[in-house]
Amino acid sequence: MRILVYGAGVIGCELAHELCKGKNDVTILARGNWKQSIEKNGLVVQHYGQLHTTKDSVNTIEKLNTDDKYDLIFVTMQYNQILNVLQQIANNVSHYIVLVGNNMTPLNCAEQIKNLSTAEKEIAFGFQGTGGRRENGKVISMHSFHVGMTVGGLNGHLTSDFQKFIITAFNNTGYQLTWEQNMEGWLLSHAAHILPTAYICYSVDCNLRRTSKEQIRLAIDATSEAHKMLKKLGYPIRPDGEEEAYKEKRKKKQRLLYLMVKTPAGKYVISTHCSHAVPEMSALDQKFEELKRKAGVSMPAWDNLRNQAIAFLDNHC
Repeated sequence: MRILVYGAGVIGCELAHELCKGKNDVTILARGNWKQSIEKNGLVVQHYGQLHTTKDSVNTIEKLNTDDKYDLIFVTMQYNQILNVLQQIANNVSHYIVLVGNNMTPLNCAEQIKNLSTAEKEIAFGFQGTGGRRENGKVISMHSFHVGMTVGGLNGHLTSDFQKFIITAFNNTGYQLTWEQNMEGWLLSHAAHILPTAYICYSVDCNLRRTSKEQIRLAIDATSEAHKMLKKLGYPIRPDGEEEAYKEKRKKKQRLLYLMVKTPAGKYVISTHCSHAVPEMSALDQKFEELKRKAGVSMPAWDNLRNQAIAFLDNHC
C-alpha cells in the first residue's frame, strides 16, 4: 500500500516505522534539517523500553501536492498544527484520511475537510500511545511492548472498505488496533484525563518529581469533574469503564499517577511532550474552557490545578 504519514514528530516517526514492517510504500512529510537527516541516514528510532534501535528507508516530501494520491494518509501533528493543515488535506485527491492525536474539535475538523474538498473523503480519528523526543538525528520512542492505535469513526463505525485498508496496512506488523465507534467521545474523555496532568507539569516547571500528593489527588478529582461536565453536554465517556475507574478505583488511579510522575516514564510520556507542546496544550485548554462555560458546571479541583499552571501557559504562548 502507498501510505503517507503527514508529520515527522515522535508519533509520526514511530508510526512510519511500524508501517514499514508491513512492507508498505511509506512516505513521511518532514521539513528542514530533519528531512535531510532522514534522507541521508534513514529513519532511525531508538525504542527506549525495548533496548534496541531500528533504521528504515522511507520516502520524504516537504509538501503535499493536490494530485499526490495515497491509499491512506495518517496526519500525525499536534492539535493546533492540524487546524492549520486542514485545507491542504482537503485539496488532496486521496480518499482515506486518519487524523491521529489530541483533538478537541474532531467534528469541526471532519466537516471542514469535507466542505473544502472537491473529492469525496472518508475520515477517521486515531490515537497512538507513544511518547519521547527527537535528538541527534534519531527519535527516542517510549511505548509499550506492542505499539498500537485506538481508531474509528467520529460517531459510528467506519465503512468496511476503510476498515479493511487500515487493517491491511498493519498486517504482520504486531501493531495493535483497538476499534472505537465514538472517537469524538473518546478524544474528549482523553483530554479530561491529560489536561489535569499537564496543569501539574506546568505548575512545577515540567519537573514532575516536584509533584505533591495533593496535586495527584486534585488531578483524579478534576478528571471525574470533567466526566460529569462532558456527560451533561451529551458526550459519552469512552472507553467503557473509564468513568467508573475514576470513581470506584480512585486510590489505584492516584497510586498509578504518582508512580508515573516520579519515574522516567513520566518524563518521556508527560513532561517531554508538555514542554515541547505548550501551544497544543494551550489550545486544548481553551477549547475545554469553552465546554465548561457551555455546561455551566462547578469544577473546583479542575480550576485549582488550572490556576496553578495558567501563568506558565500565558508566559510560553
